[in-house]
Amino acid sequence: MTTNGALSKFRILDLTRVWAGPLGTRALGDLGADVIKISDPRIPLDSSARVNNKLNRNKRNIGLRLDTEEGRNIFLDLVSLSDAVIENFRPRVMRNLDLTYETLQSVNPTILMCSMPGFGIKGPYSEYPAFGSTAEAVAGIVSMIGYDSDRPLQTGLSYADPISGLNVVWSVVSYARRRARKGIGCHIEMPLSESPLGVVGEYVTASSQGVSMPQINGNKSQYFCPHGAYQAFGKDKWIALSVTSDDEWVSLKSVILEKELQNAEYDDFTMRKSSEKRIDAIIADWTQSRNPDDIVELLQKVGVPAGKVANNLELLTNQHLQKRDYFVELEEEKWGLQKYDGQSIDGNQKPKNMWHSMRKVGEDNYLILRELLGFTHSQYELLSSNGIVGTE
Repeated sequence: MTTNGALSKFRILDLTRVWAGPLGTRALGDLGADVIKISDPRIPLDSSARVNNKLNRNKRNIGLRLDTEEGRNIFLDLVSLSDAVIENFRPRVMRNLDLTYETLQSVNPTILMCSMPGFGIKGPYSEYPAFGSTAEAVAGIVSMIGYDSDRPLQTGLSYADPISGLNVVWSVVSYARRRARKGIGCHIEMPLSESPLGVVGEYVTASSQGVSMPQINGNKSQYFCPHGAYQAFGKDKWIALSVTSDDEWVSLKSVILEKELQNAEYDDFTMRKSSEKRIDAIIADWTQSRNPDDIVELLQKVGVPAGKVANNLELLTNQHLQKRDYFVELEEEKWGLQKYDGQSIDGNQKPKNMWHSMRKVGEDNYLILRELLGFTHSQYELLSSNGIVGTE
């Protein structure tokens, strides 16, 4: 086991923006990779929303103008010393900068390049910009959820973004393993709009066989009853439960001692399903006067699958996540000590006491240029005065 993480000898140049790309490179940085974020020195990263702060920890930062000949040459010098380049621009951006895979390969034959355009490098949509919200719509996710089939509903999470970000991790690690064994590089293409398709395979298969799609019906299930979310006592407090067998139904009605639920006909799934609205109303009447944690403990104790619908603030104090040491606290110059989500990919991570908060744009300019590329102090000062490199 390496002290600084499984990828401590792996260097990545990070050209990504927004969410999907930075999430993937953040995970690789958590695993110990030397991630160097290439930032435009004219555009700050820090903001009151702190989204970039969350996604860019454990990365060094160089503020570099790639639209200049000097800045592009510095980038190519860094490519020659790196293992991977990850970017999520529209395809024309890297072409216009003359930083295509072929160009990178000319200075580093074994380089791994991962491109994450919205709709692919080629094709009629290739030059369209995309965000997770539009990508999940194109992938059909929006048509599968909601309360009314006539009103498609977005996930609210921009589902394509985290899926794509996590796909970057396994893809880069897999091709890095091949690179180590065979000494060859690769250009990995990972369109944002296609990543969600990998998690809806059953729908694609069913459609190809002429099978009708499940009816959109909120939290309901065609296989289980009762099944859904029920309001508990308190403002916006909810619990979710799912009765997946007749035995679990018997356990549920032993807890909710409402006379109507004792009807023997309800012991049969088909009869329960035909009276689902009435059963839901009885359960909701029972839950709304009780604490959600108490409800979950009571139902789980008798074998009924149940869980609390926790909000973001509740997750920060969740006993289970605290015991697993999931969260991390990082000191930020502008915002002080901040608590962020940790790393869900278990493995040989960089120790958390070595994690650091997001670097400001250009914070590592001097060290990167001097230590990696051998620039003198006077050369650095000239680049800085000409705006080739800069700081936030």
